[in-house]
Amino acid sequence: MEGKQAQLNGEADTLTAFALARLLRPTGGAPLHTQLEAALRRLIRAGEIPTGTALPGELELAAELHLSRHTVRHALNALAGEGLLQRERGRGTRVLAPGGEGVTERSLAGFYAFAWEVSARGLDQRSYILSRESVPAPREQARHLGLPSGAPVERIVRLRTAGGEPLVIETAWFPAALAATLTSAVLEHGSIYDALERSLGLHIARAHETIRPVVLSRALAKLLTLRPGSAAFQVERTTWSERGPIEWHESLVRGDRYLYSVDLPRLEHG
Repeated sequence: MEGKQAQLNGEADTLTAFALARLLRPTGGAPLHTQLEAALRRLIRAGEIPTGTALPGELELAAELHLSRHTVRHALNALAGEGLLQRERGRGTRVLAPGGEGVTERSLAGFYAFAWEVSARGLDQRSYILSRESVPAPREQARHLGLPSGAPVERIVRLRTAGGEPLVIETAWFPAALAATLTSAVLEHGSIYDALERSLGLHIARAHETIRPVVLSRALAKLLTLRPGSAAFQVERTTWSERGPIEWHESLVRGDRYLYSVDLPRLEHG
């Protein structure tokens, strides 16, 4: 399987350009960028261009198809907007999973955790510790954790990945009393919630979240292998055990990889 994938990756540019040149036929009707979009869309959805395939650069593709670079760029940007392509400055254009297969639907009907989600999907989950420090709690974080301002807390920033793909940048704050449980092994490969329940006998009872759309700065987008200005969800969460707040975190979640859903039962009035 690895050999086959390597072969596909190695030949992806030539195969893609050839296939598009074969399928793109001027009709005298639709604009050329629309024809290119349709041809690419058809190939991706049919699986003829596998997920992860790197497309040729704009200039190479334009030369192969006898189109202007503007026409090619217009088509590629449109398909990126549909979630079929991922475009990264300096890294080119890659094919994403068609039909929403690369998107995780996150239900807001109950408690969830990143590590649990990724494991349930059968993917390898790993987190990279970007920074860790013991600091006095700022006023806002102290309020969320039910602590006096300036109380000692542990601040941990992680880049969280699934199947090797970076998905979330998480900045979390914990009461200092929990710090010893948060080992590197737990932070990089495990679940913090599982570790706290197992080691300290806590029961994770509930969480409260707020979610808002944001655009990513250049530095944050680079960590998530996205273009500056890409859309993301900013998720703020306070988590409680039966003994009180144990965590407050702010996560930046890739907007092209997650959607949130919630059931809305009708409430009777009167």
